[in-house]
Amino acid sequence: MRDGNSEPTPLSAGGYERLRRSTETYREDLVLRLGAEVGLTPAEMSRFEPAHVTQRRRGGTELYFLAVPTDGRAAYLPNEVEHDVRKYVTTTGIDETERVLPVTPRRLQMLVASVGTRAAEETGREELADVSTRDLRRHFARTMLADGVPPSVVMRIGGWDRIETLAPLLDEPSDDEVLDALSPAPVDGGGRAGAGNPDRLHRVVETARSVGSALSAVNTRNEVEQAVCDGLVESDQYRFAWTESGETDARASLTAAGIDEGSLEAVRRSLAGRGTDFTRRACEAGAVQTARLGSSSTSENGPFAVVPLGHGETAYGALYVALDGEEVTDPEADVLATLGRHVGQAIAAAERRKLLLADTVVQLEFESSDERDVLVRLSADLGCSIRLRGVVPIEERALLCFLTVREAATDAVFDELQSSADVEHIRLIRDRGTESLLEVALSAGSTITALTSYDGTVSRFVAEDGVARFVGEFSNETPLRDVLSDLTDAYPATELVAKQEVERPARNTADFRASLVARLTDKQQSVLRAAYLAGYFEWPRGSTAEDLADSIDISSPTLHQHLRTAQQKLMTAFFDDDTDEEASTLDP
Repeated sequence: MRDGNSEPTPLSAGGYERLRRSTETYREDLVLRLGAEVGLTPAEMSRFEPAHVTQRRRGGTELYFLAVPTDGRAAYLPNEVEHDVRKYVTTTGIDETERVLPVTPRRLQMLVASVGTRAAEETGREELADVSTRDLRRHFARTMLADGVPPSVVMRIGGWDRIETLAPLLDEPSDDEVLDALSPAPVDGGGRAGAGNPDRLHRVVETARSVGSALSAVNTRNEVEQAVCDGLVESDQYRFAWTESGETDARASLTAAGIDEGSLEAVRRSLAGRGTDFTRRACEAGAVQTARLGSSSTSENGPFAVVPLGHGETAYGALYVALDGEEVTDPEADVLATLGRHVGQAIAAAERRKLLLADTVVQLEFESSDERDVLVRLSADLGCSIRLRGVVPIEERALLCFLTVREAATDAVFDELQSSADVEHIRLIRDRGTESLLEVALSAGSTITALTSYDGTVSRFVAEDGVARFVGEFSNETPLRDVLSDLTDAYPATELVAKQEVERPARNTADFRASLVARLTDKQQSVLRAAYLAGYFEWPRGSTAEDLADSIDISSPTLHQHLRTAQQKLMTAFFDDDTDEEASTLDP
């Protein structure tokens, strides 16, 4: 399956079939099939009963569905999987109201991990060792989409509530596919026109693609907006263009093309006199809007397309595009809406770069006892301490959070988190009895996700016994009032306790190298440098670990020990992961 938006997964290129061939029990194979062919999560598998299977008839075909107990949706059960379920239930003597897999979700995750490890050893495909239940669900979605099942149907039967979750799994369409999808269609009365002129539509697609490509060469938000306006006007498809941030009126003239400042102000005053905030309307609708100025309003008459600019939960304003006397057609509006999403992503990236490179940032410190936050609730229910070690964005709205949990049994933590609809995935990294390091994918349901939706970073988060204290860092141009308003609306038992502007310490390359040299032993530095020069870190590798061990005359286990320790120190120096006030026994 061609996938232009995401990296290959462990189950690509026949990996799923290799995984199934490595199962040793009927139960292992059934767990894989329920995840990869039905799309169930571990929590849903563990509560599955034979009585949940239903049968429907459509067009002379018998179809089976599974009434998922956690959310009530009807998951599609392929005939072969239904046959295997029935066979397993019969041979093991499971009653209709008994659980088919009477174990905890964590045990099912561990089962999949063990099969993956076994498959990696048998096939030599190291990536299979990292297979998780989340990979099984992604394989389910990829397969359905590749078979032509509409994304809306995949969302419904798979239990996803946002199209953004499936976006990384969708194929990047070719130019011909785009043009075929936007082929001319007659006007059916009412609404916007149909496809219109196919030649113009082709030029619009080419313009949008050209403008989108140019965004990779700019670094700031102003540069992004100016590049978009310039690219649209230079294409001769549009008379002029400008952007509105929705924050101040002063910025509009700085990001415009094809029109002088005086004429632009006249156009904007005329639009303002219509009594409609077109920027807000486009952002709230998440769709292209249209506006028209009459002949008496200004010398620049005609229709405008108002394109929302946004990324995730953050709206960055709108792009106004003046058309050449024609109404915007539905296909052209779709192309412009796609361009608007690309612009929103480019602005978000520029804002993140600004935050990373800024000499000063605004720190907001909060305290929350709101149990709408899944981590606050977990600390309250189990009387434990939860400390955030780091966050990695994995999808447009999902975050991979690495959490140290203390004073709670790992099984209890898993059971609690699995019950939350906002937790998409959990993986145990290390366990020390009453202290564990977990990888948790959150789609929402936490103050952490609320802050990062505004392109902020959470530099510290600690929840203890139902109270969390956390710090968010933002650039000076972030609308902090909106951050505070949205955060307290979603989590009312949250208050701001401190606000300050802080300077980031300057750190150059020499400082970084000096700090790393101070961390590494001579042997670790020698092994790391030898591995680098020998192409060990390249893909494909220029040298294997065995080659390297022979070259520097040490055993392979010793080589791996030195390499792992050196890499950990390198990563710690790069990510500056030494700010945790309380040392953890889980740290290497």
